[in-house]
Amino acid sequence: MRLVGFAAGVCAVLALAGCSKAVDGQPEASGAPLTKEQLFDPCTVSDSVLRAAGLDLASKDSNLFSVPRAEWKGCGWRADGYFVSFMSTVYTTEEIRSNERYHGFKDVTVMDRNGLQFYIGNETPPVECEIAFDTTQGRALVNASKFVDSKSTTDPCALAANAAPHFVGSIPR
Repeated sequence: MRLVGFAAGVCAVLALAGCSKAVDGQPEASGAPLTKEQLFDPCTVSDSVLRAAGLDLASKDSNLFSVPRAEWKGCGWRADGYFVSFMSTVYTTEEIRSNERYHGFKDVTVMDRNGLQFYIGNETPPVECEIAFDTTQGRALVNASKFVDSKSTTDPCALAANAAPHFVGSIPR
């Protein structure tokens, strides 16, 4: 039953994230189009990073999108009352900024990496936030999303900001 709840939560996260929605434009980094094979693989992050971030290693979901996605790679884990996903995408920062599902953009620095933080969806208060980092292998994203039944008043961007420092060292330059 917990697995069904987890799967339902992940589906909700992905629906809110707009992962099923196409983003206009051509994916590219440094002027050259990227393919999924060229993306950084976030699922290779070490167990020590996941433990440090307070994630349940046994809850790993390496099929975040339920169907293969040519534009994304990623894995997700449960934390205390929320999910954390670590993903990579071929979409550029400009394409992320132009996606109507994303809002509240804020430039942030996590450790020594510049990132773009934003909310996903139009729930009030917000339930999902991502921080995107540019890399030579696409954009790397740390996503935090509250459980569907969460009563927490914690801002999801605070959850993403707390998780992100643990992942930054795993993100390629």
